[in-house]
Amino acid sequence: MSKKPNQETIDAEQAERREYVKNIGIEYRYGCYEEKRADSCQLLAEYMETFELNSKGAFALYKKNCEERKWPRSCYKLAMYILAGKEAEPNLKAMVEPLKIACDANIAQGCRFLSLVHWNGEKDRPADSQKAEQFMKKACDLEDGDACWLLSTWYMGNKEKFKTTAMGAPKEISRDGLGTLERDMMKSLEYGRRACEFHIPQSCINVARIYKLGDGVPKNLDEAHKYAEKAKEYIEALKSGDHRPDFTG
Repeated sequence: MSKKPNQETIDAEQAERREYVKNIGIEYRYGCYEEKRADSCQLLAEYMETFELNSKGAFALYKKNCEERKWPRSCYKLAMYILAGKEAEPNLKAMVEPLKIACDANIAQGCRFLSLVHWNGEKDRPADSQKAEQFMKKACDLEDGDACWLLSTWYMGNKEKFKTTAMGAPKEISRDGLGTLERDMMKSLEYGRRACEFHIPQSCINVARIYKLGDGVPKNLDEAHKYAEKAKEYIEALKSGDHRPDFTG
């Protein structure tokens, strides 16, 4: 029977871990500030976020690493800070350039968020549906399941009325300023199936519905049943915790 470690042993192990973490920080700082390495600056910013809980310092480092060195991962993080209004004012227009750098480097989430920026117009910046479609397709091709799902819903067209029950009362969501794509249920089915294969259950449900109703495609009850079962399987996996969630934004 093995003995439980005493408090002295536990304290020694924790001190060793703290020293190890401290040394990593020193290594990243040297690589970033002395060697001027973009990868080290990225790691240092992540270190500041995770271990030092220094979001202000991390934001400043991401910003500099993106603007001066064009480091894709830092550009993506910078855009996420801006989106969240963390250490910066929320500003969709300010996200375009950093997200373009991230997307050009094949960071799938960067392409997805770049697409969403173009899809969501503003008073001084109209929606650009063509660019939104282009970047969302690239994100999907880079195996971002949420991008495939969004694209599938866009191809359903704008005839559906989306509602929210915020504050208890159903309200229709305004589509003013949003992009629009021509309704194409074959494309919706194509991207819906792809999203389902990436374990997006709501997409599996939509595909099942399209096949069941024959909505713009040949009716196929066998396929409808197959995708309904996939949806159940993925939902059960989510409930059991056997799935890593992804931030969709």
